Amino acid sequence: MNSVWFKPELANLIINTNDIFEQVPSIVTDIISGRLDIADLVENMAGVLTNKDPENRAKGMSFYTKILKGLPNDYLNDLQVKFISKFYIDRLKDNHRVIPPVIEGYSVLIDMTEYNIDNCRDFLTVLFREVTCQSQLRQDRYTIYLIIKKLCEKDIDYVKNLGPDFVYGVISAMDGERDPRNLVFLFEFLQFFLKSVPLGHLAEEMFDVISCYYPIDFHPSPEDPAAVTREQLANGLCPCLCAVQEFGESCIILLVEKLDSNLRLAKIDSLRLLLECCKSLKAETFVPFVKAIWSSLSRDMGHKTDDELKLLCHEALSAVIAKLETIADTDPAFENFTKLILISCQTSIAEATTVAQFVKSAKILLTTANAAPQACEVIARAMIPATVAFYEFKSSPKLQIASLDFLGDLYVLAKTKGVMDRVQLQVAEVPQVCLAAVSQTSKEFQMAGFRTLIRVQDCLKADLVLPFVEVLIHNIQHSQDNDLLSISVETIHAIARKYPELIMELVVKGKCNIENLEQDKAVLQKRLNLLSNLASIDDFTKVIIEEMLKIISANDPDALQVVEALSGSISIASVFTNEKVTQIESDHGLIDPVMTWLYKEITSTNPESLAHGYTLIANTIGSLPPEKQQNILSKHTPQALEQCMKDDIYFLIIESLYSPLHPTVYTSKFEEIMTVALRVSLSSENEVVRTKACALIAHLLNKAEHGQKFELLYELLKTKLAACSRDDDSLCPRLIILYGWITKALIMRGSDLFLFWLQKIVGVLNTKEYCREGSEAIRLIMTEYPEYLNVKQHCRISLLYKQRMFETFSGLSCKLGNLTPDTKESYLLSWAYVMEKAPKTVLNNQAKKVTPIVIDSLEYDHKDMLNVSLNVISHFVLAKPVVIVDSLQTILPRLVQLSRYMKSMDVRIKSLECLYDIANTFRTSILLPYKQDILLDLAPSLDDKKRLVRSVAVRARSRWYLVGAPGEDKIN
Repeated sequence: MNSVWFKPELANLIINTNDIFEQVPSIVTDIISGRLDIADLVENMAGVLTNKDPENRAKGMSFYTKILKGLPNDYLNDLQVKFISKFYIDRLKDNHRVIPPVIEGYSVLIDMTEYNIDNCRDFLTVLFREVTCQSQLRQDRYTIYLIIKKLCEKDIDYVKNLGPDFVYGVISAMDGERDPRNLVFLFEFLQFFLKSVPLGHLAEEMFDVISCYYPIDFHPSPEDPAAVTREQLANGLCPCLCAVQEFGESCIILLVEKLDSNLRLAKIDSLRLLLECCKSLKAETFVPFVKAIWSSLSRDMGHKTDDELKLLCHEALSAVIAKLETIADTDPAFENFTKLILISCQTSIAEATTVAQFVKSAKILLTTANAAPQACEVIARAMIPATVAFYEFKSSPKLQIASLDFLGDLYVLAKTKGVMDRVQLQVAEVPQVCLAAVSQTSKEFQMAGFRTLIRVQDCLKADLVLPFVEVLIHNIQHSQDNDLLSISVETIHAIARKYPELIMELVVKGKCNIENLEQDKAVLQKRLNLLSNLASIDDFTKVIIEEMLKIISANDPDALQVVEALSGSISIASVFTNEKVTQIESDHGLIDPVMTWLYKEITSTNPESLAHGYTLIANTIGSLPPEKQQNILSKHTPQALEQCMKDDIYFLIIESLYSPLHPTVYTSKFEEIMTVALRVSLSSENEVVRTKACALIAHLLNKAEHGQKFELLYELLKTKLAACSRDDDSLCPRLIILYGWITKALIMRGSDLFLFWLQKIVGVLNTKEYCREGSEAIRLIMTEYPEYLNVKQHCRISLLYKQRMFETFSGLSCKLGNLTPDTKESYLLSWAYVMEKAPKTVLNNQAKKVTPIVIDSLEYDHKDMLNVSLNVISHFVLAKPVVIVDSLQTILPRLVQLSRYMKSMDVRIKSLECLYDIANTFRTSILLPYKQDILLDLAPSLDDKKRLVRSVAVRARSRWYLVGAPGEDKIN
C-alpha cells in the first residue's frame, strides 16, 4: 500500500477505504523523511478533493488535515505554508460539509513556525464571507474563535490594520453564540481583543452583541460533573462589558437598569460590574449617573437578610467615591456626590428610632469616609458634632450607645486617612461625651464609653484624666462584672500610655498603692490584675514588678494572687511582647522567685490552684531567646528531676520548663526528660499529671531538630514502649492515648513516622474493650489545644496535616474488616472527628466513600457526631449533589427524625436547614415522591419550643410546599 502515496490512486483509496486514516502516521513519516513532497500529495489527492460527492471531499480534507497535524511545527518552509494556506482558503468556498476539516486544518497551519501573518488576510475575508459561524457545530465554532485568537496573539499590530471589516467579521461570528463552553472561551479572549483592536464606529454594535448575555441566566445540569458554572460565565462577561472607554456610557446605563431589577442575581452581577467599571473606565463617565447609582445602592444597603448584597453595595459605593475623587480638583461631581450621601444619611440618622436604622446609615457614612481622604474629612467635620448632639438629645439608651461606637469609628477613620489635623476641633468633643457615658451606672453605657475612649485616647486632655480614673477605680474596687473589670483595666492602660505620670500618681501610688497592697484584701485580686497589666509600660515596670516579686519571694499568703495576676497579664501577647518579658526576666529575675515559691507550695496546695504558676513559668520561658532558655534549663533541671523521682507531682514543673522551648534548644538531659515523661504518662494516678507528661513527649518529638537529636529521642521512645506489657488492662487505655499524642506530634511536623502509631490506634477501633479510647485518640489528634502544640510554644505545624490525616485514616479504615455493633459507634465517631477538621476540598474528593459513613452516623444518639454528619451532608447537597441523590430515600426520614432531636437545638436546626437545601437543590421529579410525607413530618417542628428552630422549620416546610408548584424552576 505504501506505493499508493506517490500515485493518483490515493484518491480512490481514501474514498473506498474506511480505515485509511490509520495509515496517516506512515504518510507523515514518508513526508518527514523526504520520500514524499506534500505538494505532490495534494496532486495525488485531487480525485477525492474535487469529487462530486461533498462527503468524499470532506473525507479528503479530513485526511489531509490529519496529516498536517502529524507534521512537526518547524517542518514546512515558507513556500509550503503559503501554498497550503491558499489551498485551504480555496476550500472554504466548498460545501458546508467540507468546512469543519478546513478550519481545523487552518488552525493547525497557524501554529507552524514559518506561517506568515500576511497569509491570513485572504483567509479571514473568505471565512467571514463564505462561512456562517453560528450555523456550524459547537466544536467548529470554537475552532473559528480559536483561529481568530491565534492570529491576534501572533501579530496584534497586523490584525489592527485589517480594519473595520475584520472587527465586523468577529462580531458576526460570535453573534448568537449560546454554548456555555464557547462563551467562556470567548469572554476570556474578548478581554484581550477589545483592549487591543480599535472598534471605531462598530463599538456600539460590539457592545450590543456582548451585552445580550447580561445578566447571565444559566443553570448547569447537576448530572454534569465538569459543567460550566453560572459564576464562570458571569465572571468572564463582566470585564468585557467595560473593557474599553467606548462602552462606558452604555455599560453604566445597563447596570443601573439591572440594579433596579427584582432579580437578586441581576443585582449581584450589576454590583460586580460596577466594581469592574471603576477599575477600567474614566471617572468622567460616572458623573451623569451618580444620582441614579446612589438611589439604587442606598435602597439595597438596607436589605434585612442578604449580607452578600449589602456587602457588595458598600464595596461598589466605596469604589465609585474613590474613582470620583481622582477628578475632585476639576469637577464638582465628587463633592456633590459626597454631600448627597451625607445629607441623605444625616436625615436617616436624625429620624432613626431603632439601632438597625441608625447602624444602616452609620455604615454608609463610614464606607464613604473610608473610600477617600477628602470624603473622610467631609464626613468627620459634619458627623462628629452631629453625633455628639444626637447623643445628648436622644432618649433611647441603645441609640446613644450606638452613637458612641460611631464616634469611635469616625475618629479611627480620620486618623487612618490622615485628616486628623483638619478635624481637631470636632474630635476634641468626643472624650467629654465618653465621660458622660461612663459616669452613668449602666454597664452598657460604661462599656461603650470606655470602648470609645480607648480608641480616641490621643485626644484626651489632662484635665479629664482624674474624672475618668475616679470612675475606673470605683469599678475595679466594687464591680463584680468580669467584662466591665476587663475593659476598665484596658482603659487605664490606654490612659497610662499617654499620661504615665498622672496614672503613677493617681493609681499606682494612689488608689491602688503599690507599697501597701494588703490594705484592702477584698479587692486585692482586682488591684493586682490592674497593676500587672500596667507593668508592661516602661514607666511602671520597675515599681510594680519589684513590689510583686517581694510578695512572692516572702512566701506571703497573697503570693498566689500575685502569681495569678502576673500569669494572666503576661499571657496577653498584645500587652506583654516577647521583648518586654525578656527585659523583665533580665532586669528583675521573674522565674527564680516563682520557681522557689512553687517548690514550697506544690505538695501542700491543690495542683489546680498552682496552675497559674506553671503557666507563668511556661509563658515567660517561651518569650525568651534560645540562649536564655538554655541557661534556665541548666539552672533548674537537676532539682526538678530530683524531686520528680520522689513525687510525680513535681513533673508539672518539668513540663512548664520544657514545653515552651525553641526547636534549636537541646541539652544532654533531654533523653532523661523523655524517660521520666514516659514513666509518668503511664504510671501516674493523677490524670492532670499524665496529660502533661503525654503533652511534653509530644512537644519533644515535634520540636527536636532533624537528624541525630530526633533519632535519639524517637528510638528511646520506641524502645521504652516496646517493653511495656500489653496484658495490663489498666495500662492499655493509657498507651492508646499516648499513641494519640505521639501521632499528633509527628504528623504536625510532617514526619512519615506518624503512620506506625496511627495504625495502632485504628487497629483498636475494632476491639470492644478499647474502641472508645481509640476514638478519643483520634479526637485528640484532630483537636487544636490552646495550651499544647501551638505556634506560641514554637511547635512545628504542617499546613496540610489535617488533610494528610484524613487521607491516611481513610486508607487505614478500609482494612478494619467487619465492625460489630459494639464498636461501630466509636468507629463512626472517629470518622466524625476527622471529617470535622478536614478541608472541604478533601471531602469532595472522597465524597462517594464518605457519604455512606455520614448517613450511618445519623442513626446514633451522639450530639457531636450528629452535628458533624449534618454539616457534611449539607455541604455535599450543595457541592456534590450526585453522591446524595441515590440515598435520599434513607437520608430524608433520618433528617425528619433529627428535626425533633430534643437533646440539641443545633441538631434540630441543622437537620431542618439540610432539608431546605435538599428541596432547593434537586430536580422536582426527584423530590415529588417524598413531598407529602415531608410536609406532614415537619409539622411538629413548627411548634418547637425554641424560636430559632421554628423559624428554620417554617423556611424548610415552605420550600417543600413549593416543590412542583406551577411556575417553579425545574432545575433549581
